[in-house]
Amino acid sequence: MKLVHAMRSRFYCLFIVCLHFVPGASSQLTGKVFRKGSTEVLSGVNVKNSTTKKYNTSDLGGNYIVPAQPGDTVIFSSAGYHADTLIASKAFFARGYDVYLAVNVVVLAAVEIDPLGKYLADSIRRREEYAFILDKKHPVKLMNEKRAADAPGFNFSPVGFFSKREKEKRRLKQRLKDEEERDRQAYIDARFPRARIARLTMLSGDSLNSFISLYRPSFNFCRNSSNQDMLLYINDKLLLFRESKKALKTKQH
Repeated sequence: MKLVHAMRSRFYCLFIVCLHFVPGASSQLTGKVFRKGSTEVLSGVNVKNSTTKKYNTSDLGGNYIVPAQPGDTVIFSSAGYHADTLIASKAFFARGYDVYLAVNVVVLAAVEIDPLGKYLADSIRRREEYAFILDKKHPVKLMNEKRAADAPGFNFSPVGFFSKREKEKRRLKQRLKDEEERDRQAYIDARFPRARIARLTMLSGDSLNSFISLYRPSFNFCRNSSNQDMLLYINDKLLLFRESKKALKTKQH
C-alpha cells in the first residue's frame, strides 16, 4: 500500500508540473492601468483577451488580471481613452505588464450661445476694417452731402460724384450695409428660431409659416429683450394669432 501511495503521489506531482508547461494551460496576465503621462490609476478599464474571449475589468487600484497565454491578443479600453492592444509575451507573465491609456480628446463643434455677442463682434470688426470709408468724410463731396462749411443751398460736384474712386466708395458702402443687414437678420433668426417657435406654439406647416412671418420681431427688440421677454412676446403673439384665426373662421361662416 505504501508503494502504491508513493507512486500515486509522484504521478499527481508529475501531472501538475506537466500541466503547467502544456501549451494552452491556464495562466494569467496581471498589471496596473495608468493614465498616460501621469501616475493616476484607472479603474473600470475593460481588459479583453480577444483570442480566448475572456475579459475582466481593473479594480479601484488600477490592478487587472485576465486569463491569457503567450501570443494572445489583449485589448484595454475605457470610455474617454484610446484603446491599447498588446500581444502577450512570456516576459509579461513573469514581471507583469503595466498599461498607459492616452486620453481621447474630442473636439466638439463650436456652439453659438451668444448671437448678440457674435453680431456685435462682426459689426465692430467690420467698422474697424472699413473705418476709412465709414467714419470719415470723403475728400470729394457726394451728391447732397452737407458739410459744416457749406453755404446755404445745393452743393454738388458732378466731376467728383461720377469719378471712378467715388463710384467704388459708394459700391463698398452699399456692400457693407448689406452685410450689416444680413447679420441683423441672422441675429433675429437666432433669437426667434423656427424650431423653438414650433415647440412653444405647437404650430406647424402653413400656420407656423404665417405666425413667423406676421410676428417676426425687430432687431432692436431682440437686442434689448431678455429670454423671459421673448417668451412673453411669443405667448402674446400666439394669443393674437389664435384670435385672428377664430375671427376669420367666423367671418367666413
